[in-house]
Amino acid sequence: MPSILFVHENFPAQFGGIANYLATQGWRVVFATGNEGFSTGRAHQVNGFQVVRYKNSGTGQTGHPYLAGTEKALRNGQGFARVAASLAKGGFTPDVIVAHSGWGSGSFAKVVWPKTKLVQYLEWWYRHPQVDTVPGQSSKRLEDHHARTIVRNLPFLLDFQQADLVLSPTEFQASQAPDFVRAHTVVQHDGIDCRTFRPLVKDEPLLSLKGVPDTAPILTFATRGMEPLRGFPDFMAAAAQLLKDRPDLHVVVAGEDRIAYGPKLPNGESYKTRALAAHDFDESRLHFPGILPKGTYARLLRRSAVHAYLTRPFVLSWSLIEAMASGCPLVTTNVDPVIEALGPGTPALAVEPGDILKIVRAANTLLDSPDMARAMGRAARERACRFYDSKVCHTRLAAILSNLVASPVNARDQIAFSPTAAASTSAHIPMQ
Repeated sequence: MPSILFVHENFPAQFGGIANYLATQGWRVVFATGNEGFSTGRAHQVNGFQVVRYKNSGTGQTGHPYLAGTEKALRNGQGFARVAASLAKGGFTPDVIVAHSGWGSGSFAKVVWPKTKLVQYLEWWYRHPQVDTVPGQSSKRLEDHHARTIVRNLPFLLDFQQADLVLSPTEFQASQAPDFVRAHTVVQHDGIDCRTFRPLVKDEPLLSLKGVPDTAPILTFATRGMEPLRGFPDFMAAAAQLLKDRPDLHVVVAGEDRIAYGPKLPNGESYKTRALAAHDFDESRLHFPGILPKGTYARLLRRSAVHAYLTRPFVLSWSLIEAMASGCPLVTTNVDPVIEALGPGTPALAVEPGDILKIVRAANTLLDSPDMARAMGRAARERACRFYDSKVCHTRLAAILSNLVASPVNARDQIAFSPTAAASTSAHIPMQ
């Protein structure tokens, strides 16, 4: 069976599921990560595969402020290359490497293993004007912003010049890249677990939440960080009104009080603090449990009467697919990555980003129409499990990787890895 090396700054991130699946199929799997939870200098056994840690090669000064991200990426690449050289010295030569692009971690993989196939996992390509811009958020001059955006793609270009294949999780994300990159891109989602994320079954005990009666309807929102890009301020404004409209409603926000995407606020402020100051909440019905363990989060979604996913056009969150798989009635933004995930018929009430009144109306409609809400939830689950279940996605990802291993050395030049070509080999899920 083939051997594979995954490279990602974090762990398990997007690669944990497929790494585990390939290990069960007999592949030799090694995962290189910058995650500080692992010690350096030895291999760790996790879920049937090895995990090794690399460290950034150190800090340094760049000659130009635009290059700070590129400098960090190169140092990550050097750190990984040292670990890769150690693996090679120990006799490990992977047939294929899958590296998350942008961090720089896998940029020097072919320096160590020049004949190994390299998959560039491309999550986001920066464009100008940026499609993910939140109105009023950028204070940089237009020309300066444009220049910075161009330079941010340097680590992606470094990876692309060596890649045999580019892999992107959604059509929308793939579409952000220029044509010369898209021509070599296969679209395939990572997959989520439709057995963990599922609707409540008969006689199953509800998740007990402190301060929330078992009979109370719950409006849920989930986020890594609480920032405008993911619609947190919009959600909080809508939640304040919904709590006034519905005396029995409780609101649960799962996530951290930090900014994961976008510029930081001055003086250490947070958008959570701003929202609490800006709106009149009944805080006895507003709950912030923090980051929840996967099982607890899945149970929260099973309790959700309405789930809100209010992103701007950006990387599609797993949380939307997980809410769909859980059968949650959904209020979403009407943006391309969300509409792609929801598919024809759109089993959600979609509103324009920033339209607080329509978010409130949509949530009230679902809360007032339980039969309609349940039907939409069933349709959302059917869509999620048909196209995004890990059983489906992992099988297709394994086929993509197996085909690449079997292809000529100069695979990118001889094989058209376009979404259309990939679909003909059942390596691509058509989003229709």
